[in-house]
Amino acid sequence: MKPTKLATTLLATSIAALALLLAACSSLNPLGSSKPVAHNITITLDKTLENTSLQIDLIGANAVTDLPKWQSYSVTDYWQPGNTTRRDTDRVTLDFGPGKPATQTFTIKDPKWKQWLATGAANLVIIADLPGVSTDKGGAADPRRLIIPLADNAWKKSAKAPLEILVQESGLRLLTPRK
Repeated sequence: MKPTKLATTLLATSIAALALLLAACSSLNPLGSSKPVAHNITITLDKTLENTSLQIDLIGANAVTDLPKWQSYSVTDYWQPGNTTRRDTDRVTLDFGPGKPATQTFTIKDPKWKQWLATGAANLVIIADLPGVSTDKGGAADPRRLIIPLADNAWKKSAKAPLEILVQESGLRLLTPRK
């Protein structure tokens, strides 16, 4: 049976639409299937916070089970004394305050990276216990929470340069530009 002109046109149109859809999907995810890697993470307190006691937790999160929870979890609840989620979380805590450095680096040599990457961590969740900021918001809308990808090609930096985060009174600010 010979295909009709209409069938041939429909097939060609469908193939073209599929090609455009695949191209659009790949442009929406410029990271492609890049693998997650450890990064040096440098966190610096703004001058207005240099003598303020505060903690910042770093958490490796896989995209399937961890990330959805961290995008919506109450940051206010997280910092409550005795919070079981914080207690049970595989995290690193950076302590800032009088007599402590205003800039601290979590290095790629820390063994915690190996643990996180072994469990499929593709993102790093950073949660700050900032004084005066207490309104919970979801995801990146909460200034006390920052979620960054760990993909090896996500950043405009050399492999050993740190991802830089500034802690301000108004919230966490990522300084390293993304690709």
